[in-house]
Order: sequence, then structure tokens, then C-alpha cells
Amino acid sequence: MKVQSFLKKHTISAFLSCFLCLNFLSCSSPNTDLNLDSPTWKGDLHGCKGDRLKLKDQAEDIRLKLVGLHERDIRKILGKPDAQELLSSSQEIYIYYLSGSPKCTQVAADSSVTEALTVRMDALGNVREATMLRD
Repeated sequence: MKVQSFLKKHTISAFLSCFLCLNFLSCSSPNTDLNLDSPTWKGDLHGCKGDRLKLKDQAEDIRLKLVGLHERDIRKILGKPDAQELLSSSQEIYIYYLSGSPKCTQVAADSSVTEALTVRMDALGNVREATMLRD
């Protein structure tokens, strides 16, 4: 009887310990420490100041590392998107302009090319694709 009571108490505590560990791990976010000057990136809304264009190489280096991250992690790294598109099946695309969006009041005259980082997310908010676009 004592052995059964002992096993029952320890089985429950072992189960609770495993449950708490799994719960903690599932709530922690992936490593978002990427080689990007996030404050500078976030401070250049719509790419109007040209700071994002200077960070283009850094953005290209981290682009593939964004795949698999969650929407909240993207917002921590890149900030609020300059534009969003809602696709079918609740997929979403975040657009971050590098060379100045159409909303910039003073876009350089020689800047006829628009460059942007696009991040496509599935219905669960997980990044499925990140691309650099030139238009």
C-alpha cells in the first residue's frame, strides 16, 4: 500500500513537471537575435529617409532566417509593416519599403526603382516566404 501511494505521488509530480516544461518551451519565442539594426530599420518608416536602403545587405542576409518565425517576432524585428495585403485563406503579406514608398513626400528624383522586403505568412501567422522585390 505504501509503495502504491509513493508511486502515485511521484507519477503525478513527474507528469506536472513535464507539463510545465513543455508549456514553458511552447511559449518561448524563437531566437530573434538577427544581424539587423532594428532601431534604424524601424525608424525609417516607408523607407523615406534612405536608412533602410543602407541596411539592404543586412536585410538580405537575414531574409531566409525569417522563414518559420511568427508574426509577433517579425514585428519585434522589423516593426509595423509599411503596407499589408490580405490573400486568400487568411494568408497575409507584410511589405517593408527600402527605397521609399509612394507615401514618401520627397522621393529622390533618381529613385525610379522601388525596392521592398515582403514577408508572406500563413493563416497561423507563421512566415512561409521572405523575398526582396525590385519594381
